[in-house]
Amino acid sequence: MKMDRRLSLPAALVAVLAATSAEAPSAAADPGTAPASMPTPSTPTASCEAWQVEYALNATVVISDTTMGAGDGSYPNGPGHMTLRFENHEGRPGGKVQLLDYQMKDSFTVVSKALAWKTSVKADTVSKVTPDPCGVAADGAFVGKAVRWNGTVSGMRSDGSLLCDGTFCGKFGAPPEGRSELHVAPHTVTFKELAFAPDMKTFTMGFSIVSQQQSPSQTSRIGLAGREVRRTCVAVRSCP
Repeated sequence: MKMDRRLSLPAALVAVLAATSAEAPSAAADPGTAPASMPTPSTPTASCEAWQVEYALNATVVISDTTMGAGDGSYPNGPGHMTLRFENHEGRPGGKVQLLDYQMKDSFTVVSKALAWKTSVKADTVSKVTPDPCGVAADGAFVGKAVRWNGTVSGMRSDGSLLCDGTFCGKFGAPPEGRSELHVAPHTVTFKELAFAPDMKTFTMGFSIVSQQQSPSQTSRIGLAGREVRRTCVAVRSCP
């Protein structure tokens, strides 16, 4: 059974991804600063055109502004992964950045309590981006110690199921009683910058609004915490 992504609780569950439990501090330099670069343990080679870096992700979904505050809360989520491609800037990752892949396992439960009634909705979905024909879902630049995006992340979609148990199933935007399918078509989201730690091996992303609606009322925010797991020197294929 398909669910309307504008409904309250399903929309909350679709907040792909994810967030740290606190607002990530900005580590970015002045916008006019020249693109920075990451240290790498590998020996630079003349044939290295770009660096492809993979990150393991943890996530949290933060929901607010729901009816009577019934669905408000912070929900740990994940795991997931992200792949970025950096220009080879003086033998290290830096300069222009492209988001090649993002996937998040959405596995968390929203528990809504209002008066004497209780309802739980468990998500079992996967959220991921849909890259363009050139294999890119978003463009940005590595400035100071942060990746700053030039625009939105395209093609974010979620597929899986929801399991609803309680009084409000089928009401106020909640899914029907029992298990139902959830399919959300590709849509754009806006990510805040990725702020890297001094060792450039980990990053955080502050809470970013990915869903906001008035009827029923709800705001969903996500953020990310990433840890580098692999770095590879790669060739760049030309793409029209």
